[in-house]
Amino acid sequence: MDERQEQGASRGRGRPPRTLVTRDDIAEAALRIAGDAGFPALTMHGLARELGVTTRALYNHVRDRQEVVDLAAQRMLEALPQTQWYASRWRESLREGYEEARAAYRRMPRAVLVSLDGTVTPSEVPAARFLLAESILTFFTDIGLSLEWAMAMRGAFLSDVFAHALLIDYRYDRGSEAVREAMGQPIPAGWLEAQPDVEAPLSRGVASLPSLTSDDMFAAVVDLRIAAIERLLEVGNVGE
Repeated sequence: MDERQEQGASRGRGRPPRTLVTRDDIAEAALRIAGDAGFPALTMHGLARELGVTTRALYNHVRDRQEVVDLAAQRMLEALPQTQWYASRWRESLREGYEEARAAYRRMPRAVLVSLDGTVTPSEVPAARFLLAESILTFFTDIGLSLEWAMAMRGAFLSDVFAHALLIDYRYDRGSEAVREAMGQPIPAGWLEAQPDVEAPLSRGVASLPSLTSDDMFAAVVDLRIAAIERLLEVGNVGE
């Protein structure tokens, strides 16, 4: 008898059926809440409401909110791609790694703030977390970067993906067409129109350029990182 059947069997005769929940359900719902509204929004009452059960029902499966945070963090790591990095074609591989990571975090953008909004129990961190760090450092050193620059580029990779998922994709996916258009401008057009005397010719000139999608903006970020690595390799990791 599985977990759901056991829960159903414990229901008394004649009582109305109730919504059943498992630890997997809790983990999925917790990440869904954290991904959309951030870890501060992940409360036991809110989680119970999301799952359609009582708060008391959650405690049949978890000890406390901290265990829920750990479950959400574990599920987040499980959702991340196991990117295969190839030094022999590092430009294409880096671009693929960027796109895969972005796609994953785009589904749960507010969860990227877990290090600010929550604390994960160290003993509950999956081994995959360590392997992710090791694989990208290996990739950057294999293409010729020093360990110091590999660390810097790993940090840049994470900052680029997190920032784009949270500041660009989050708003782009949920905003109106007007919001999307404004995101491609250095200064919102409405602000410029409201203050015509402000000297900002370049910012005003951007309005005449083709509108950028969030995909366009992300591709430009990756192009810049590739150019930076090419320069580092050309000058021999100056500054290491």
